[in-house]
Amino acid sequence: MMQFETLPGFREFYPEACARRNHVFGRWRQVARAFNFLEYDAPVLEPLELYIEKSGEEIVSQLFNFEDRGGRAVALRPEMTPSLARLIGAK
Repeated sequence: MMQFETLPGFREFYPEACARRNHVFGRWRQVARAFNFLEYDAPVLEPLELYIEKSGEEIVSQLFNFEDRGGRAVALRPEMTPSLARLIGAK
């Protein structure tokens, strides 16, 4: 039987670690709500151009990216800043 390892750049959370992480995130949300911060989220896939515009062509080799079925160049979101800027700009 083949052994498979977690892909580079990804992390697994076993139950104990997941429980600790969820506890920390829960407290984080409580504190944020107490100070009237609002939560947001964005798709895990974004247009590749969003990252190229922010960081230049050299970023492409550092991202998990591919062409989707519609022929669009997309990337797995590495962090939220460009997505948040896109969300704010779209409002």
